Amino acid sequence: MNKTIFLLLTLSLGLGALTGCKKPSSEKPVAPANPSQSLQRVKDPILEEIYAFRVEIRQAYNNRRFDELETKAAELRTSKALFENGTWKISKFYSALACSDDEPESMWQLHDRIHQDWITAKPGSITARVAYADFLARYAWQARGSDYANTVKKEGWRLFEERLEAARTVLAQARALPEKDPMWWRVSLTVALGQGWPKPAYDALVKEAKSAEPGFWEYDTARAYSLLPRWYGEEGDCEAYASEAAENPAGLGPEIYARIVLNLFGYHQNIFKDSAASWPKTRAGLEQMRQKYPKSLEFLNCTAMLASLAGDREFAKTSFDALGNTYLPSAWNGDANKFLRCKKWAETGR
Repeated sequence: MNKTIFLLLTLSLGLGALTGCKKPSSEKPVAPANPSQSLQRVKDPILEEIYAFRVEIRQAYNNRRFDELETKAAELRTSKALFENGTWKISKFYSALACSDDEPESMWQLHDRIHQDWITAKPGSITARVAYADFLARYAWQARGSDYANTVKKEGWRLFEERLEAARTVLAQARALPEKDPMWWRVSLTVALGQGWPKPAYDALVKEAKSAEPGFWEYDTARAYSLLPRWYGEEGDCEAYASEAAENPAGLGPEIYARIVLNLFGYHQNIFKDSAASWPKTRAGLEQMRQKYPKSLEFLNCTAMLASLAGDREFAKTSFDALGNTYLPSAWNGDANKFLRCKKWAETGR
């Protein structure tokens, strides 16, 4: 497995993304192409709410307030609560517990102990075991590292395989519990991809996941990603799956097509030129999302960006007009000049 594939799988684990638009590693200073043009950085209130939520969950975890975590997770599973951009709160609950890739080994070991203490304190908890399996999957990739496959040491491979198998074992234990959690299947899909399950077995897991919770759209984004040629698919397979998911009467309709494109566009120079992704289908999904989630500045910025990639000046201009001179850095990978170039093209055609 080469370094590029490793980095893409890391993104599929959810370590760097919030809702679809690629997040920058650091924000660059705003440098407008036209010095007379003032560009204002803004924050998406929904993303800020998600950040505050994650901080709250993380503090409870760091302080081993397991009763609080159990109560919160149970509430989120029952209510199927979403943030105002359609993100499932239960998903952000688990991602809030993640250990950063650049943390020292001592921090990973501390997290391991917290998870084991949680299971000891709550032996019948689905939450504790799903959280631990998620941790172990991330820990596996931390052991392997980001180098090319032929540079990974034998010990790295051993720990990678050992920790993924440990995650699979914990997931099996969780499966035997009476309570179910939609993130069980999402973590299982991550483990299956890392272990290289045969395609029929992976397909069966996807089918089971969607039957258990049809509205949990991360199953569809994970499946589409797995159908890239570097994994289970051939050219056009992930786009065909996106169309199939959008036509599923139990699913989200055009919205899921747009979410899949948002999840994959960063792997292309221009996803509408370099792949079989359909702009009309993406546009329909973006329009649906803008109606459902009108407070999302992230989706408005992403709509302007994708419409520019697709060469749809009219739709791009509508979005830029709504934005004015406000700019959400995370939606543009921190590139203010790209925002300004696209805005100018939408307004003038040049």
